[in-house]
Amino acid sequence: MASKVLEYFRSKLKVLMMILNALVYSTSPRAKPLTVGIGAICEDGKSAVVAADKMVTFGAPMSLQTEPPTLKKIIHLTERTLLVFSGSTSDGEEIITGTMPAIAVAPKQPISHIAEAVRASYAKHKQRRIEENILIPLLGADFKQFQALIAQSAASQLLQQVLGLVSQHNLQTDLLVAGIDDSGAHIFTITHPGQLLPLATTGFGAIGSGAVHAGVRLSLGQHTQAASLVDTIYNVYEAKRASEVAPGVGKLTDLAVIRDGKIFFADADFFKALEKAHKEKPALSPAEQAHIKEACDECSQKLSPN
Repeated sequence: MASKVLEYFRSKLKVLMMILNALVYSTSPRAKPLTVGIGAICEDGKSAVVAADKMVTFGAPMSLQTEPPTLKKIIHLTERTLLVFSGSTSDGEEIITGTMPAIAVAPKQPISHIAEAVRASYAKHKQRRIEENILIPLLGADFKQFQALIAQSAASQLLQQVLGLVSQHNLQTDLLVAGIDDSGAHIFTITHPGQLLPLATTGFGAIGSGAVHAGVRLSLGQHTQAASLVDTIYNVYEAKRASEVAPGVGKLTDLAVIRDGKIFFADADFFKALEKAHKEKPALSPAEQAHIKEACDECSQKLSPN
């Protein structure tokens, strides 16, 4: 009788191990989240420029990628703070929704505090996804109950397998926060497994599958925080165009400027000026600089505050 019971549990454990192995494969780190988001500080911290494509990715059950022309992926967090995310649209929206209550308490708080609120929302959402996808289906336990099980039975092979799944779980979602507070412009990224990374030294950053291409282009343009607004707008636009060769990066562009405590988005005329100057080279001629500056000023006057 005892041998039959043991054999029964062995067969159940074998099936469970097969499920665990499949989950390890499905939750292992993959390529960077699709799309691209770019941010750069300029004018010695007085302004910032943010750009993104318009490609959005929906997970199951739709499993769809689309690029609506009217979509804006650059999201207002406050009147002086913007956010861009790459990866699953549903995960990004959940993280933003979880951030808003902490921001609403003090909209003019330091950008570092806003970025920390985004990180905290990321961590909370990631924990919820782990519970939904791993802990509840396999153990019927939430995160706190799982921690208690680990503390009680740390040597359990099953719990160690589950712990491996938890540690490997990746939302495949990155976020970039850019804004201006009383101390100047700041850029932060929030990435797996919930790290908050300040980008004060470089003065620019990028997320998504096109991040490497965008970062290389900004490096070739020798961008620093001391760059002029016109040069920064051009370099960020060129960085976005360079990133379009990466998988999942759309051809349409969204671009916003944070300056003088206000935010404005580039309109069609502004993009025409940028496209006219586009040549995949690191520098603008004086005439091109003047043309882009004129388009920037006109756009600011028409659209601010957007």
